[in-house]
Amino acid sequence: MNTIKFRIAAKTDVGLVRTNNEDNFQASSDLSGDQMKWVNNEICSLGNKGALIVVADGMGGMNAGEVASELAIETIREYFRPEKLLPEVLKTRYTIEKYMSDAIVAADMKIKAAVKARPETKGMGTTIVIGWILDGKLYISWCGDSRAYVYNPLAGLHQISKDHSYVQNLVDKGAITRDEAFDFPDSNIITRCLGDGTTKAKPESLLRPYEICDNDIIMLCTDGLSGMIRDNEIESIMRHNEHNMDTLVDELIKSACEAEGSDNITICLCQILQGGNTCNPSVFSDYDKRLNGNKDNFIRTLINNEEITPKNKHFWLIGIICVIIILISVATWWFVFRKNPHEDINNDAQIEKVQKGEIKSEEAIVNQTADTVPTSNSNTTEEVSNSSEKPNNIGEDKTTRTIFQKSVTEDVDEESDAEEDEIVLTPVPDSNGQHTPTDDILSPIKTQKYTVLKGDTYYSLAQKFNTRVAVLKNLNNNVELKAGAIINVPK
Repeated sequence: MNTIKFRIAAKTDVGLVRTNNEDNFQASSDLSGDQMKWVNNEICSLGNKGALIVVADGMGGMNAGEVASELAIETIREYFRPEKLLPEVLKTRYTIEKYMSDAIVAADMKIKAAVKARPETKGMGTTIVIGWILDGKLYISWCGDSRAYVYNPLAGLHQISKDHSYVQNLVDKGAITRDEAFDFPDSNIITRCLGDGTTKAKPESLLRPYEICDNDIIMLCTDGLSGMIRDNEIESIMRHNEHNMDTLVDELIKSACEAEGSDNITICLCQILQGGNTCNPSVFSDYDKRLNGNKDNFIRTLINNEEITPKNKHFWLIGIICVIIILISVATWWFVFRKNPHEDINNDAQIEKVQKGEIKSEEAIVNQTADTVPTSNSNTTEEVSNSSEKPNNIGEDKTTRTIFQKSVTEDVDEESDAEEDEIVLTPVPDSNGQHTPTDDILSPIKTQKYTVLKGDTYYSLAQKFNTRVAVLKNLNNNVELKAGAIINVPK
């Protein structure tokens, strides 16, 4: 491979709101030298141990964040001293990435040790992102939401790291889109960092190292930039300033401040001038796909009881279970306790038709009675239909709603064990003294006592005892059926 030529530019800014800068960074154009040094925007050649850029975003307030980020940078400097970059470290991709991960874990331990020694700094922490350019490849390791990007004139700007943050988790699960994540509430919540007293640092590396190309601009930055202006705005600024890295850094910081400037802003840039590959825009598709999430994952997330919010791990699952229980309860009540539409012979719709003169009163009674008689009792239905007596008019609603009167001859001894009563049914005359067309089917009925079971209705009992709903209601004075009640039924 041809010698790779590049230039580095880096800068940090306090922003417009903060009074102190908790960010830190480090750049080295040649890790073979005794000291890490670089000259802003100067053309350099890549050595056999590569070049390094690092960004750390401290947090914790009262200067504690600044302490944490500085401790992280000091640890990285120590790990990347030339005498420590032995052949076994540079041997393979996996040894390189492991070494970077070990350096981040060591920085985490150093910060925690400092908190233990100085309790007043409790709560301090930092994010970190490391870019190591070595042998034509870019290796990235990070912990937190400080980002790594690659810009190329042929492909545009692409984020290649993946935030360890609350909103990125929502994007992964399909709850929001990547575009929505920029303005989403709580976008400052991170899920990994250095100095977190509850867990060991968990750095991450790229799925595979990035093969650097001519005209690439590699950018590491804190969320003071990426959280203030969108990626398409960053890309536009890069496209207009891609020939001067020093100017590009200034323009990016300026745009972040103009947007809001509410956070510290730190940027490290490395532009590949020659010696790299030719850019193929398709290589970024895997990075983009990994960041864009998948809406299909949202329901799967709920089913698998994955964490939706950092505050309540089981909130969504519990909500779904409650909804399911409510739906099952409502359905059970409906099928067990609902009133059967065929149970009441007095149908309001039929009454309304009679009042309007659309049908005669005997047709209303026949239609309603036919609806209540079980299929097996077709002979009884025919008798009602063929009745020859017809009233002249229906009179008021009560004539239809109260069809039968009951005369009961009971045993003198109420405490006897007699199981039968003789029920005499007499027709109720209408307002003109005429009988209803059910006269010819009325006859004395032998009855017996029956204990109502849960779920019994007049309709189900009519089927069970081969009679009609109207007869059962008449025998029992239309009482409401309740489990345990004793009622009269045909024998």
